[in-house]
Amino acid sequence: MNKIAAVIFDLDQTLLDKHQSLIGFANYQYDAYALEAYRIDKGEYIRKFTEMNHVVRPKEEVYKDLIGFFDMDSSLLAVMLEDLNCNFSKHAIGYPGLAEMLIGLKKAAFKLGMITNGRAFYQRDKIRALGIEDYFDDIVISEAVGLRKPDPAIFQLSLSNLNVSAAEAVFVGDNMKKDMIPAKELGMRTVWKQRADPNEYTDFACDDLSEIPNLIYSFIQTKTG
Repeated sequence: MNKIAAVIFDLDQTLLDKHQSLIGFANYQYDAYALEAYRIDKGEYIRKFTEMNHVVRPKEEVYKDLIGFFDMDSSLLAVMLEDLNCNFSKHAIGYPGLAEMLIGLKKAAFKLGMITNGRAFYQRDKIRALGIEDYFDDIVISEAVGLRKPDPAIFQLSLSNLNVSAAEAVFVGDNMKKDMIPAKELGMRTVWKQRADPNEYTDFACDDLSEIPNLIYSFIQTKTG
């Protein structure tokens, strides 16, 4: 059996707490654009903004729907969208234990990779805002390479960039369809970042980043024990 040489991560809802980041940004925009003038309840705006942005779709469409739903001035669309593009990363929040986990894996000599769907500049800005870019040996962003998860080709690209086989890699992600199934079908070990029971596509399920290194070591012990 091949040894584990690399750990590859998803970004949103795996390393980045997207939900809390969206809440923080919505709170900021509500105040910055004085949305109380439209008689919009702040809590309702934050809830709707967060709900809409959890669905994968163009951000311009999200703002069009927000403006229509809350009957806001249509001139806000362009400026709020540009504000999102430029400043969302300032509100990026990582899950607890993020840096410590990555440092531990790097010290243990694992190669670290990332595969994330999204706009290249937008995802890269979030990664930099989290202060984790330098820990990674390779980062694959869907827009930059013309591939998207769950296409197995984007996983194969990451493996090739890291110069490891699927059997030598562990994938850590939160989404069953986009992360776990394609990674497992390629022959990778998988850690599902969820509070759930493992299944046929997941070797472990865990929602605490601080536990990830021990799970990786358990793969090695299983292989060598």
